Amino acid sequence: MQISQPAIPFGGCFKTVSETQIDSQLVFVGLPDEQQSSYRRGCAKGPKRIREAYDGYCYNSTTESGIDLTAAVVDLGDWLPQGCWELTQKSYYSGAQSLFRAGKIPFFAGGDHAVTIAIGQALDVLDEPIHIVQIDAHPDLYPQLDDNPYSHGCVAARLLEFKHIASITQIGIRTMNSIQNQQAQRFSDRFHLVLARDLPEQLERLPHLTEGAPVYLTIDLDGFDPAFAPGVSHPVPGGLTSRQVLNFIQRSQWNLVGMDVVELNPEQDVNDQTAILAARLLHEGMGYAMQQSSRPWKSQNVHTV
Repeated sequence: MQISQPAIPFGGCFKTVSETQIDSQLVFVGLPDEQQSSYRRGCAKGPKRIREAYDGYCYNSTTESGIDLTAAVVDLGDWLPQGCWELTQKSYYSGAQSLFRAGKIPFFAGGDHAVTIAIGQALDVLDEPIHIVQIDAHPDLYPQLDDNPYSHGCVAARLLEFKHIASITQIGIRTMNSIQNQQAQRFSDRFHLVLARDLPEQLERLPHLTEGAPVYLTIDLDGFDPAFAPGVSHPVPGGLTSRQVLNFIQRSQWNLVGMDVVELNPEQDVNDQTAILAARLLHEGMGYAMQQSSRPWKSQNVHTV
Protein backbone atom coordinates (compact mmCIF):
# COMPACT_ATOMS: atom_id res chain seq x y z
CA MET A 1 0.00 0.00 0.00
CA GLN A 2 1.24 3.48 -0.88
CA ILE A 3 0.78 5.98 1.93
CA SER A 4 1.11 9.74 1.68
CA GLN A 5 2.10 11.61 4.83
CA PRO A 6 -0.13 14.65 5.31
CA ALA A 7 1.37 18.10 5.72
CA ILE A 8 -1.15 18.74 8.50
CA PRO A 9 -2.07 15.54 10.40
CA PHE A 10 -5.63 15.26 11.69
CA GLY A 11 -5.33 15.84 15.42
CA GLY A 12 -1.62 16.63 15.10
CA CYS A 13 -0.10 13.13 15.23
CA PHE A 14 1.04 11.07 12.21
CA LYS A 15 2.17 7.44 12.14
CA THR A 16 2.39 4.95 9.30
CA VAL A 17 0.01 2.01 9.22
CA SER A 18 3.02 -0.35 9.49
CA GLU A 19 3.79 0.91 13.00
CA THR A 20 2.32 -1.71 15.28
CA GLN A 21 2.55 0.35 18.46
CA ILE A 22 -0.30 2.78 17.94
CA ASP A 23 -1.51 3.77 21.37
CA SER A 24 -4.76 5.41 20.37
CA GLN A 25 -7.82 3.35 19.56
CA LEU A 26 -9.00 6.16 17.27
CA VAL A 27 -7.30 6.44 13.88
CA PHE A 28 -7.90 8.78 10.94
CA VAL A 29 -7.29 7.72 7.32
CA GLY A 30 -7.68 9.67 4.10
CA LEU A 31 -9.02 7.81 1.06
CA PRO A 32 -8.43 10.26 -1.84
CA ASP A 33 -10.04 8.17 -4.56
CA GLU A 34 -12.74 9.33 -6.99
CA GLN A 35 -12.48 6.73 -9.76
CA GLN A 36 -16.16 5.85 -9.36
CA SER A 37 -17.52 9.39 -9.29
CA SER A 38 -20.05 10.07 -12.04
CA TYR A 39 -20.20 13.86 -12.11
CA ARG A 40 -18.11 16.93 -11.22
CA ARG A 41 -14.72 15.62 -10.14
CA GLY A 42 -12.87 17.02 -7.16
CA CYS A 43 -13.62 14.83 -4.13
CA ALA A 44 -10.16 13.22 -4.25
CA LYS A 45 -9.04 16.49 -2.66
CA GLY A 46 -11.40 15.92 0.25
CA PRO A 47 -9.03 14.41 2.84
CA LYS A 48 -6.49 17.22 2.48
CA ARG A 49 -9.15 19.90 2.81
CA ILE A 50 -10.75 18.23 5.83
CA ARG A 51 -7.40 18.17 7.62
CA GLU A 52 -6.84 21.83 6.82
CA ALA A 53 -10.33 22.72 8.03
CA TYR A 54 -9.86 20.78 11.25
CA ASP A 55 -6.54 22.46 11.91
CA GLY A 56 -7.80 25.93 11.10
CA TYR A 57 -11.38 25.98 12.31
CA CYS A 58 -11.88 23.13 14.79
CA TYR A 59 -8.96 24.08 17.02
CA ASN A 60 -10.97 23.37 20.17
CA SER A 61 -10.08 19.77 20.98
CA THR A 62 -13.11 19.34 23.24
CA THR A 63 -16.35 18.05 21.73
CA GLU A 64 -19.79 19.46 22.45
CA SER A 65 -20.30 16.61 24.91
CA GLY A 66 -17.18 17.62 26.85
CA ILE A 67 -14.83 14.91 25.55
CA ASP A 68 -11.23 16.11 25.22
CA LEU A 69 -9.62 14.68 22.08
CA THR A 70 -6.14 16.06 22.80
CA ALA A 71 -3.61 13.43 21.61
CA ALA A 72 -6.48 10.93 21.24
CA VAL A 73 -6.32 10.47 17.45
CA VAL A 74 -3.55 9.13 15.24
CA ASP A 75 -3.49 10.13 11.55
CA LEU A 76 -2.34 7.22 9.38
CA GLY A 77 -2.04 9.39 6.28
CA ASP A 78 -3.69 8.94 2.90
CA TRP A 79 -4.01 5.51 1.37
CA LEU A 80 -3.30 6.35 -2.23
CA PRO A 81 -5.17 4.95 -5.26
CA GLN A 82 -3.32 2.07 -6.90
CA GLY A 83 -3.77 2.97 -10.56
CA CYS A 84 -6.94 0.98 -11.18
CA TRP A 85 -10.04 0.73 -9.04
CA GLU A 86 -9.78 -3.02 -8.41
CA LEU A 87 -6.28 -2.73 -6.91
CA THR A 88 -7.30 0.34 -4.95
CA GLN A 89 -10.23 -1.52 -3.41
CA LYS A 90 -8.03 -4.48 -2.51
CA SER A 91 -5.59 -2.21 -0.72
CA TYR A 92 -8.40 -0.38 1.11
CA TYR A 93 -9.97 -3.70 2.10
CA SER A 94 -6.67 -5.06 3.41
CA GLY A 95 -5.82 -1.87 5.27
CA ALA A 96 -9.25 -1.56 6.87
CA GLN A 97 -9.22 -5.22 7.90
CA SER A 98 -5.92 -4.71 9.70
CA LEU A 99 -7.37 -1.80 11.65
CA PHE A 100 -10.58 -3.60 12.64
CA ARG A 101 -8.61 -6.71 13.55
CA ALA A 102 -6.36 -4.66 15.84
CA GLY A 103 -9.36 -3.28 17.72
CA LYS A 104 -9.09 0.22 16.28
CA ILE A 105 -12.05 2.47 15.53
CA PRO A 106 -11.17 4.01 12.15
CA PHE A 107 -12.48 7.31 10.82
CA PHE A 108 -12.14 7.62 7.05
CA ALA A 109 -12.37 10.71 4.84
CA GLY A 110 -13.15 10.30 1.15
CA GLY A 111 -13.01 10.39 -1.72
CA ASP A 112 -16.20 9.32 -3.44
CA HIS A 113 -18.71 7.06 -1.73
CA ALA A 114 -17.49 3.94 -3.52
CA VAL A 115 -14.59 3.75 -1.03
CA THR A 116 -17.16 2.55 1.52
CA ILE A 117 -17.61 -0.71 -0.39
CA ALA A 118 -14.15 -1.95 0.59
CA ILE A 119 -14.52 -0.70 4.16
CA GLY A 120 -17.89 -2.41 4.48
CA GLN A 121 -16.45 -5.64 3.15
CA ALA A 122 -13.59 -5.44 5.66
CA LEU A 123 -16.08 -5.39 8.54
CA ASP A 124 -16.33 -9.16 8.11
CA VAL A 125 -13.23 -9.51 10.29
CA LEU A 126 -15.27 -8.45 13.34
CA ASP A 127 -17.11 -11.79 13.19
CA GLU A 128 -20.53 -10.38 14.06
CA PRO A 129 -23.44 -8.87 12.14
CA ILE A 130 -22.84 -5.16 11.54
CA HIS A 131 -25.49 -2.50 11.01
CA ILE A 132 -24.75 0.35 8.63
CA VAL A 133 -26.31 3.77 9.08
CA GLN A 134 -26.07 5.85 5.91
CA ILE A 135 -26.80 9.57 5.78
CA ASP A 136 -27.32 10.52 2.14
CA ALA A 137 -29.53 12.27 -0.38
CA HIS A 138 -29.32 9.25 -2.68
CA PRO A 139 -30.09 5.62 -1.83
CA ASP A 140 -27.17 4.30 -3.94
CA LEU A 141 -29.17 1.16 -4.71
CA TYR A 142 -28.61 0.86 -8.44
CA PRO A 143 -27.61 -2.66 -9.52
CA GLN A 144 -25.27 -0.80 -11.86
CA LEU A 145 -24.97 2.77 -13.07
CA ASP A 146 -23.71 3.45 -16.60
CA ASP A 147 -22.91 -0.28 -16.85
CA ASN A 148 -20.73 -0.02 -13.75
CA PRO A 149 -21.75 -2.10 -10.69
CA TYR A 150 -19.16 -0.34 -8.52
CA SER A 151 -20.22 3.24 -9.18
CA HIS A 152 -20.74 5.49 -6.19
CA GLY A 153 -24.42 5.17 -7.07
CA CYS A 154 -24.32 1.44 -6.27
CA VAL A 155 -22.72 1.48 -2.82
CA ALA A 156 -25.71 0.30 -0.76
CA ALA A 157 -26.55 -2.42 -3.30
CA ARG A 158 -23.03 -3.84 -2.98
CA LEU A 159 -22.98 -3.59 0.82
CA LEU A 160 -26.28 -5.46 1.11
CA GLU A 161 -24.71 -8.35 -0.79
CA PHE A 162 -22.29 -8.96 2.09
CA LYS A 163 -23.70 -11.54 4.51
CA HIS A 164 -22.14 -9.89 7.56
CA ILE A 165 -24.13 -6.68 6.98
CA ALA A 166 -27.19 -7.13 9.19
CA SER A 167 -28.99 -4.03 7.94
CA ILE A 168 -28.65 -0.69 6.24
CA THR A 169 -30.61 2.27 7.56
CA GLN A 170 -30.67 5.25 5.21
CA ILE A 171 -31.51 8.72 6.50
CA GLY A 172 -32.24 11.85 4.49
CA ILE A 173 -33.08 10.17 1.18
CA ARG A 174 -34.93 12.34 -1.34
CA THR A 175 -34.12 10.89 -4.78
CA MET A 176 -35.80 7.47 -4.88
CA ASN A 177 -36.89 6.25 -8.31
CA SER A 178 -38.58 3.10 -9.60
CA ILE A 179 -35.35 1.13 -10.08
CA GLN A 180 -34.15 1.85 -6.57
CA ASN A 181 -37.59 1.19 -5.12
CA GLN A 182 -37.41 -2.29 -6.65
CA GLN A 183 -34.02 -2.78 -5.01
CA ALA A 184 -35.42 -1.62 -1.69
CA GLN A 185 -38.11 -4.30 -1.97
CA ARG A 186 -35.49 -6.89 -2.88
CA PHE A 187 -33.59 -6.20 0.34
CA SER A 188 -36.65 -5.31 2.43
CA ASP A 189 -35.71 -7.62 5.32
CA ARG A 190 -32.46 -5.70 5.89
CA PHE A 191 -33.21 -2.28 4.45
CA HIS A 192 -34.70 0.62 6.41
CA LEU A 193 -35.50 4.01 4.91
CA VAL A 194 -36.04 7.40 6.55
CA LEU A 195 -36.99 9.92 3.90
CA ALA A 196 -35.94 13.54 4.30
CA ARG A 197 -39.58 14.63 4.26
CA ASP A 198 -40.29 12.45 7.32
CA LEU A 199 -37.68 14.19 9.47
CA PRO A 200 -37.14 15.00 12.25
CA GLU A 201 -39.78 12.73 13.80
CA GLN A 202 -38.49 9.48 12.32
CA LEU A 203 -34.87 10.21 13.22
CA GLU A 204 -35.48 9.12 16.80
CA ARG A 205 -37.41 5.98 15.84
CA LEU A 206 -35.00 3.28 14.77
CA PRO A 207 -36.07 0.34 16.95
CA HIS A 208 -33.90 -2.20 15.14
CA LEU A 209 -30.77 -0.30 16.26
CA THR A 210 -30.83 -1.35 19.89
CA GLU A 211 -28.49 -0.10 22.58
CA GLY A 212 -25.04 -1.55 22.01
CA ALA A 213 -25.72 -2.61 18.42
CA PRO A 214 -22.48 -2.59 16.37
CA VAL A 215 -22.86 0.22 13.83
CA TYR A 216 -20.71 1.61 11.04
CA LEU A 217 -21.73 5.18 10.16
CA THR A 218 -21.24 6.46 6.61
CA ILE A 219 -22.04 10.09 5.84
CA ASP A 220 -22.34 11.32 2.28
CA LEU A 221 -22.23 15.09 2.63
CA ASP A 222 -24.95 15.58 0.03
CA GLY A 223 -27.32 14.24 2.67
CA PHE A 224 -27.22 17.75 4.09
CA ASP A 225 -29.22 20.57 2.60
CA PRO A 226 -26.98 22.59 0.24
CA ALA A 227 -27.40 25.57 2.56
CA PHE A 228 -25.23 23.66 5.05
CA ALA A 229 -23.04 21.70 2.62
CA PRO A 230 -22.65 23.35 -0.79
CA GLY A 231 -19.34 21.63 -1.48
CA VAL A 232 -20.61 18.39 -3.00
CA SER A 233 -20.87 17.08 -6.54
CA HIS A 234 -24.57 16.18 -6.37
CA PRO A 235 -26.42 18.75 -4.23
CA VAL A 236 -30.12 18.09 -3.59
CA PRO A 237 -32.33 20.71 -1.88
CA GLY A 238 -34.48 19.75 1.09
CA GLY A 239 -31.86 17.92 3.11
CA LEU A 240 -30.70 17.58 6.69
CA THR A 241 -29.36 20.34 8.89
CA SER A 242 -26.00 20.12 10.59
CA ARG A 243 -27.70 20.32 13.99
CA GLN A 244 -29.98 17.36 13.21
CA VAL A 245 -27.05 15.11 12.35
CA LEU A 246 -24.84 16.23 15.23
CA ASN A 247 -27.70 15.57 17.66
CA PHE A 248 -28.28 12.19 16.03
CA ILE A 249 -24.66 11.17 16.55
CA GLN A 250 -24.43 12.48 20.11
CA ARG A 251 -27.67 10.87 21.28
CA SER A 252 -27.07 7.45 19.76
CA GLN A 253 -26.58 4.38 21.94
CA TRP A 254 -24.73 2.18 19.47
CA ASN A 255 -21.35 0.54 19.59
CA LEU A 256 -19.68 2.65 16.89
CA VAL A 257 -17.15 0.42 15.12
CA GLY A 258 -16.11 2.99 12.50
CA MET A 259 -17.21 5.98 10.46
CA ASP A 260 -16.57 7.72 7.17
CA VAL A 261 -17.39 11.12 5.69
CA VAL A 262 -17.33 11.14 1.90
CA GLU A 263 -18.09 13.17 -1.22
CA LEU A 264 -16.62 16.50 -0.11
CA ASN A 265 -15.78 18.39 -3.30
CA PRO A 266 -13.61 21.39 -2.34
CA GLU A 267 -13.93 22.80 -5.86
CA GLN A 268 -17.67 23.33 -5.24
CA ASP A 269 -17.37 24.56 -1.66
CA VAL A 270 -18.14 28.07 -0.43
CA ASN A 271 -15.79 29.54 2.19
CA ASP A 272 -14.82 26.01 3.27
CA GLN A 273 -18.28 25.61 4.78
CA THR A 274 -18.61 21.93 3.85
CA ALA A 275 -15.03 21.06 4.78
CA ILE A 276 -15.55 22.58 8.22
CA LEU A 277 -18.77 20.58 8.62
CA ALA A 278 -16.99 17.37 7.59
CA ALA A 279 -14.24 18.00 10.13
CA ARG A 280 -16.81 18.72 12.81
CA LEU A 281 -18.73 15.52 12.10
CA LEU A 282 -15.55 13.47 12.45
CA HIS A 283 -14.62 15.39 15.60
CA GLU A 284 -17.97 14.65 17.25
CA GLY A 285 -17.93 11.06 16.02
CA MET A 286 -14.54 10.55 17.64
CA GLY A 287 -15.83 12.06 20.85
CA TYR A 288 -18.76 9.66 20.80
CA ALA A 289 -16.38 6.73 20.24
CA MET A 290 -14.29 7.75 23.26
CA GLN A 291 -17.37 8.21 25.40
CA GLN A 292 -18.82 4.80 24.53
CA SER A 293 -15.85 2.99 26.10
CA SER A 294 -17.43 3.52 29.52
CA ARG A 295 -20.75 1.95 28.59
CA PRO A 296 -21.58 -1.48 30.08
CA TRP A 297 -22.10 -3.23 26.75
CA LYS A 298 -18.78 -2.06 25.31
CA SER A 299 -16.72 -4.95 26.66
CA GLN A 300 -18.88 -7.40 24.75
CA ASN A 301 -18.00 -5.92 21.38
CA VAL A 302 -14.26 -5.17 21.55
CA HIS A 303 -12.15 -7.10 19.04
CA THR A 304 -8.41 -7.41 19.50
CA VAL A 305 -5.63 -9.34 17.81
